[in-house]
Amino acid sequence: MVALFVVLTIVLFLTIDLVYQSVQRRKSEAAEPALAYQKIPAINRISVPEGLFFHPGHTWAAVTESGSTKVGIDDFTRKLFGKIDAITFKKTSGEVKQGEPLFVVKQGKRTFEMVAPVDGIIEATNTAIAQDPSMLRIDTYQNGWLATLKPTNLKKNLEKLNIAESAKEWAREEVARLRDFFAGAAFENRLVGQTLQDGGPPVEGVLEFMSDEAIEKFEKEFLQR
Repeated sequence: MVALFVVLTIVLFLTIDLVYQSVQRRKSEAAEPALAYQKIPAINRISVPEGLFFHPGHTWAAVTESGSTKVGIDDFTRKLFGKIDAITFKKTSGEVKQGEPLFVVKQGKRTFEMVAPVDGIIEATNTAIAQDPSMLRIDTYQNGWLATLKPTNLKKNLEKLNIAESAKEWAREEVARLRDFFAGAAFENRLVGQTLQDGGPPVEGVLEFMSDEAIEKFEKEFLQR
Protein backbone atom coordinates (compact mmCIF):
# COMPACT_ATOMS: atom_id res chain seq x y z
CA MET A 1 0.00 0.00 0.00
CA VAL A 2 2.83 2.34 0.91
CA ALA A 3 4.62 1.51 -2.33
CA LEU A 4 1.47 2.31 -4.34
CA PHE A 5 1.14 5.63 -2.53
CA VAL A 6 4.75 6.50 -3.35
CA VAL A 7 4.24 5.63 -7.02
CA LEU A 8 1.06 7.72 -7.23
CA THR A 9 2.84 10.64 -5.58
CA ILE A 10 5.67 10.46 -8.10
CA VAL A 11 3.19 10.31 -10.99
CA LEU A 12 1.35 13.31 -9.57
CA PHE A 13 4.52 15.38 -9.30
CA LEU A 14 5.59 14.39 -12.80
CA THR A 15 2.18 15.39 -14.16
CA ILE A 16 2.33 18.75 -12.41
CA ASP A 17 5.83 19.34 -13.78
CA LEU A 18 4.75 18.51 -17.34
CA VAL A 19 1.78 20.86 -17.09
CA TYR A 20 4.00 23.60 -15.71
CA GLN A 21 6.58 23.15 -18.49
CA SER A 22 3.83 23.22 -21.10
CA VAL A 23 2.38 26.46 -19.73
CA GLN A 24 5.81 28.09 -19.59
CA ARG A 25 6.57 27.01 -23.17
CA ARG A 26 3.31 28.55 -24.42
CA LYS A 27 4.07 31.77 -22.57
CA SER A 28 7.54 31.86 -24.10
CA GLU A 29 6.21 31.28 -27.61
CA ALA A 30 3.61 34.00 -27.14
CA ALA A 31 6.24 36.43 -25.93
CA GLU A 32 8.64 35.90 -28.84
CA PRO A 33 6.89 38.27 -31.27
CA ALA A 34 6.85 40.98 -28.62
CA LEU A 35 10.56 40.51 -27.94
CA ALA A 36 11.31 40.60 -31.65
CA TYR A 37 9.23 43.75 -31.93
CA GLN A 38 11.14 45.42 -29.10
CA LYS A 39 14.42 44.84 -30.94
CA ILE A 40 13.25 46.90 -33.92
CA PRO A 41 14.50 50.52 -33.68
CA ALA A 42 11.82 53.03 -32.72
CA ILE A 43 11.19 55.98 -35.03
CA ASN A 44 12.04 58.78 -32.64
CA ARG A 45 13.33 61.20 -35.26
CA ILE A 46 12.46 61.85 -38.89
CA SER A 47 15.23 63.42 -40.96
CA VAL A 48 14.08 66.55 -42.83
CA PRO A 49 17.14 68.18 -44.46
CA GLU A 50 17.23 71.87 -45.33
CA GLY A 51 16.89 72.75 -49.00
CA LEU A 52 14.65 69.83 -49.99
CA PHE A 53 11.01 70.14 -51.03
CA PHE A 54 8.61 67.53 -49.62
CA HIS A 55 5.44 66.30 -51.31
CA PRO A 56 2.43 65.29 -49.14
CA GLY A 57 2.75 61.80 -50.69
CA HIS A 58 6.14 61.45 -48.95
CA THR A 59 8.49 61.97 -51.84
CA TRP A 60 11.06 64.77 -52.06
CA ALA A 61 12.57 67.00 -54.73
CA ALA A 62 15.94 68.76 -54.86
CA VAL A 63 16.73 71.38 -57.49
CA THR A 64 20.31 70.94 -58.76
CA GLU A 65 22.68 73.61 -60.08
CA SER A 66 22.10 72.35 -63.62
CA GLY A 67 18.38 72.99 -63.27
CA SER A 68 17.38 69.32 -63.07
CA THR A 69 15.35 67.96 -60.15
CA LYS A 70 16.37 64.89 -58.19
CA VAL A 71 13.52 62.99 -56.51
CA GLY A 72 13.23 60.16 -53.99
CA ILE A 73 11.29 58.86 -50.98
CA ASP A 74 11.48 60.62 -47.63
CA ASP A 75 12.83 59.32 -44.34
CA PHE A 76 9.31 58.90 -42.94
CA THR A 77 8.28 56.22 -45.43
CA ARG A 78 11.76 54.71 -45.67
CA LYS A 79 11.63 53.91 -41.96
CA LEU A 80 8.05 52.66 -42.10
CA PHE A 81 8.96 50.33 -44.97
CA GLY A 82 11.98 48.91 -43.15
CA LYS A 83 13.18 46.18 -45.48
CA ILE A 84 12.70 47.02 -49.16
CA ASP A 85 12.97 44.09 -51.56
CA ALA A 86 12.91 45.98 -54.84
CA ILE A 87 12.27 49.33 -56.50
CA THR A 88 10.88 49.50 -60.02
CA PHE A 89 9.91 52.46 -62.15
CA LYS A 90 6.49 53.09 -63.65
CA LYS A 91 8.29 55.06 -66.35
CA THR A 92 11.95 55.33 -67.33
CA SER A 93 11.41 57.98 -70.00
CA GLY A 94 8.85 60.52 -71.09
CA GLU A 95 6.91 63.01 -69.00
CA VAL A 96 5.37 62.58 -65.56
CA LYS A 97 2.97 64.89 -63.72
CA GLN A 98 3.10 65.97 -60.09
CA GLY A 99 1.18 63.42 -58.01
CA GLU A 100 1.36 60.66 -60.63
CA PRO A 101 2.95 57.30 -59.71
CA LEU A 102 6.63 57.37 -60.68
CA PHE A 103 8.15 54.34 -58.95
CA VAL A 104 7.06 51.29 -56.98
CA VAL A 105 8.47 50.01 -53.71
CA LYS A 106 8.13 46.26 -53.26
CA GLN A 107 8.11 44.57 -49.87
CA GLY A 108 7.42 40.85 -50.03
CA LYS A 109 4.13 40.39 -51.90
CA ARG A 110 3.11 43.99 -51.32
CA THR A 111 3.78 46.97 -53.57
CA PHE A 112 3.53 50.69 -52.83
CA GLU A 113 3.24 53.31 -55.56
CA MET A 114 5.18 56.52 -54.85
CA VAL A 115 4.31 59.73 -56.68
CA ALA A 116 6.36 62.31 -58.54
CA PRO A 117 6.76 65.45 -56.41
CA VAL A 118 6.95 67.71 -59.50
CA ASP A 119 6.10 67.74 -63.19
CA GLY A 120 8.99 66.83 -65.46
CA ILE A 121 10.59 64.82 -68.20
CA ILE A 122 12.51 61.80 -66.92
CA GLU A 123 16.23 62.22 -67.58
CA ALA A 124 17.68 59.31 -65.59
CA THR A 125 16.90 56.66 -63.00
CA ASN A 126 19.23 55.48 -60.25
CA THR A 127 20.05 51.93 -61.32
CA ALA A 128 22.35 51.40 -58.31
CA ILE A 129 19.43 51.86 -55.91
CA ALA A 130 17.16 49.76 -58.10
CA GLN A 131 19.69 46.91 -57.94
CA ASP A 132 20.39 47.31 -54.22
CA PRO A 133 17.52 49.12 -52.42
CA SER A 134 19.16 48.39 -49.05
CA MET A 135 21.35 51.43 -49.80
CA LEU A 136 18.37 53.59 -48.85
CA ARG A 137 18.82 52.57 -45.22
CA ILE A 138 22.18 54.34 -45.27
CA ASP A 139 21.31 57.38 -47.36
CA THR A 140 17.79 58.42 -48.31
CA TYR A 141 18.56 61.88 -49.59
CA GLN A 142 22.01 62.18 -51.17
CA ASN A 143 22.97 59.03 -53.05
CA GLY A 144 19.48 57.68 -52.38
CA TRP A 145 17.82 59.69 -55.15
CA LEU A 146 15.69 57.54 -57.46
CA ALA A 147 15.25 59.66 -60.59
CA THR A 148 16.15 63.02 -62.10
CA LEU A 149 13.58 65.10 -63.95
CA LYS A 150 13.80 68.08 -66.23
CA PRO A 151 11.13 70.23 -64.56
CA THR A 152 8.37 71.61 -66.77
CA ASN A 153 6.24 73.52 -64.26
CA LEU A 154 8.55 73.98 -61.29
CA LYS A 155 7.41 77.35 -59.90
CA LYS A 156 3.78 76.27 -59.65
CA ASN A 157 4.71 72.80 -58.37
CA LEU A 158 6.86 74.13 -55.52
CA GLU A 159 3.89 76.07 -54.13
CA LYS A 160 2.32 72.74 -53.17
CA LEU A 161 5.44 71.39 -51.44
CA ASN A 162 6.93 71.87 -47.96
CA ILE A 163 10.42 73.20 -47.29
CA ALA A 164 12.56 74.29 -44.31
CA GLU A 165 10.51 74.97 -41.14
CA SER A 166 7.20 74.18 -42.82
CA ALA A 167 8.61 70.79 -43.84
CA LYS A 168 9.70 70.05 -40.28
CA GLU A 169 6.30 71.03 -38.91
CA TRP A 170 4.60 68.92 -41.58
CA ALA A 171 6.79 65.92 -40.62
CA ARG A 172 5.81 66.31 -36.95
CA GLU A 173 2.16 66.45 -37.94
CA GLU A 174 2.54 63.32 -40.07
CA VAL A 175 4.02 61.37 -37.15
CA ALA A 176 1.12 62.50 -34.94
CA ARG A 177 -1.35 61.54 -37.68
CA LEU A 178 0.34 58.16 -37.94
CA ARG A 179 -0.23 57.52 -34.23
CA ASP A 180 -3.94 58.28 -34.70
CA PHE A 181 -3.97 55.95 -37.70
CA PHE A 182 -2.52 53.10 -35.61
CA ALA A 183 -5.37 53.47 -33.12
CA GLY A 184 -7.83 52.13 -35.69
CA ALA A 185 -5.53 49.93 -37.80
CA ALA A 186 -5.54 46.13 -37.94
CA PHE A 187 -2.28 44.26 -37.42
CA GLU A 188 -1.35 40.72 -38.39
CA ASN A 189 0.84 40.58 -35.28
CA ARG A 190 -1.56 41.11 -32.35
CA LEU A 191 1.15 42.08 -29.86
CA VAL A 192 2.67 44.68 -32.15
CA GLY A 193 -0.74 46.15 -32.87
CA GLN A 194 -1.63 46.32 -29.20
CA THR A 195 1.65 48.07 -28.36
CA LEU A 196 1.18 50.71 -31.06
CA GLN A 197 -2.49 51.23 -30.32
CA ASP A 198 -1.61 51.77 -26.66
CA GLY A 199 0.61 54.70 -27.62
CA GLY A 200 3.93 52.93 -28.22
CA PRO A 201 6.35 54.63 -30.64
CA PRO A 202 6.26 53.81 -34.36
CA VAL A 203 9.02 51.38 -35.27
CA GLU A 204 11.07 50.75 -38.38
CA GLY A 205 9.41 48.27 -40.70
CA VAL A 206 6.02 48.54 -38.98
CA LEU A 207 4.23 48.18 -42.34
CA GLU A 208 5.34 44.54 -42.37
CA PHE A 209 3.07 43.87 -39.37
CA MET A 210 -0.06 45.51 -40.77
CA SER A 211 -3.00 43.70 -42.34
CA ASP A 212 -3.74 44.07 -46.06
CA GLU A 213 -6.80 46.15 -45.24
CA ALA A 214 -4.75 48.51 -43.06
CA ILE A 215 -2.06 48.78 -45.75
CA GLU A 216 -4.65 49.81 -48.34
CA LYS A 217 -5.95 52.48 -45.98
CA PHE A 218 -2.41 53.66 -45.23
CA GLU A 219 -1.67 54.10 -48.92
CA LYS A 220 -4.79 56.21 -49.44
CA GLU A 221 -4.20 58.39 -46.40
CA PHE A 222 -0.41 58.87 -46.62
CA LEU A 223 0.92 58.07 -50.09
CA GLN A 224 -1.79 58.91 -52.62
CA ARG A 225 -2.12 62.65 -51.97
